[in-house]
Amino acid sequence: QRSVQMSTGERTEEHVIFLIKTSAGSGKDDHDMFTASMPSPTTGVCRLTSQDFVNTFPYHFVIDQDCKFVQTGRELSNYVAPDLLTPGSSLIRAFEINRPQIPLDFENICNFINAVFVLQVRTTPMEYRRKRGDGATVEQQALEGAALETSNQHLKLKGQMMLLKTGIHIMYLCSPYVTSIPELLQFGMRLSNMPLHDATRDLILLNQQRLSDVEMNLQLEASNEQLELMAKDLEKEKSKTDQLLSEMLPPSVAHQLKLGQSVDAREYDMATVMFSDVPTFQSIVPNCPPKDVVFLLNELFTKFDRLVILQKAYKVETVGDSYMSVGGIPEDCDNHCEIICHLALGMLFEATTVCDPIHKTPLAIRAGIHSGPVVAGVVGAKMPRYCLFGDTVNTASRMESHSPLGRIHCSEAAVSCALKTGRFQFVPRGKIQIKGKGEMQTFYLVRSYKKSMWEIVERARDEEVNTIDGYDEMMEMFARDDELGKVAKTRICSLQ
Repeated sequence: QRSVQMSTGERTEEHVIFLIKTSAGSGKDDHDMFTASMPSPTTGVCRLTSQDFVNTFPYHFVIDQDCKFVQTGRELSNYVAPDLLTPGSSLIRAFEINRPQIPLDFENICNFINAVFVLQVRTTPMEYRRKRGDGATVEQQALEGAALETSNQHLKLKGQMMLLKTGIHIMYLCSPYVTSIPELLQFGMRLSNMPLHDATRDLILLNQQRLSDVEMNLQLEASNEQLELMAKDLEKEKSKTDQLLSEMLPPSVAHQLKLGQSVDAREYDMATVMFSDVPTFQSIVPNCPPKDVVFLLNELFTKFDRLVILQKAYKVETVGDSYMSVGGIPEDCDNHCEIICHLALGMLFEATTVCDPIHKTPLAIRAGIHSGPVVAGVVGAKMPRYCLFGDTVNTASRMESHSPLGRIHCSEAAVSCALKTGRFQFVPRGKIQIKGKGEMQTFYLVRSYKKSMWEIVERARDEEVNTIDGYDEMMEMFARDDELGKVAKTRICSLQ
């Protein structure tokens, strides 16, 4: 052991010293070989035997002025036919030059002595035997088959040409021109075939590491692209979910639920509720195939949904043939009853564009409207619903159930509320007995003086067929009693 002073402090190092002695029974030849490999005490030059040099540089060769082999490395015979490597054989028969682009002769090699030379094997041992037509044993054929699978191209060598002191010999110190492990395997080689002192080992490993890094980066990029696509798909699905939630609930309520906030029930001092249904639906169901019934309701409610959006009302729910909507909820507004009245007129008109599958006539609906205080809130967790509660909802339902076919039945409170902001024509129905409410003064909504029917439903008017406001046709179709019949006979133009 010895102590060494370092910048970080004192460090103790251990050394093992070996004393090498010649064995007493060793022969003279062994001693001479050992002596030949030791550095000369006068010049300090390490001399190698020819065999040691061939083993140390397994891919080298030495040529004379005629470009004929003088000496070759031991590994070359695995990739070049041994007959082509025998001393006196021509270099051109075994190799062709790839770089630099010069004739392969002694003079040109000397002129480009400082260039990097890349040579390629012309003929592999297997190809050479085939050309000569030599018979191969079963073992050789097996080896050739394995070589054919692992070698798809001729081996390339890369190295430096060195002019020896004799002046008439050139040594080519080289190594296989491979840059990666897959290329190495193509020639049936392993890293152990490379000399330890050859930098090609490190180059192959470094290049393999670089290729691995590139492959890893490509995989990461592919993963990132896949993640981006998944994120886009997820965003699309999220937008669909948000849209579906917004369809089920009011946008403001849906936004609160998405933020994880609780939605408390709220009491509205004044809102307008409307129910509508198809009175003949119960006679249609038993006489129509289920598919036709579904098609009928889908066509009808799709038209109603469009009107709800146009009039900026809110669709609460549908149960069977019943369609419930409300104005002034969830966003407060002063003209909530006007909105619902226009919606009711539009729904009455749009229903006539749907065909009754039994009688093959325009479909007729009825509607009931009432205004008053309403409590609204979200009910349920798995399939949340925005529900309305209160006497106003019950009264609106009673208005609908007591309404004749093709009528918009309104309570006195609804009429009073509608006339505050809108201009409508209401026809008194008189006092009637309402179930659960007693006697009530009710009215029929006939027309709006503010909007024509074409403005409400946003459809083009046929000037050759339709009236200016479009209400007369509808009243003539549904007029049942004397009062509405008289109204139908008197044409009143709407104010544009």
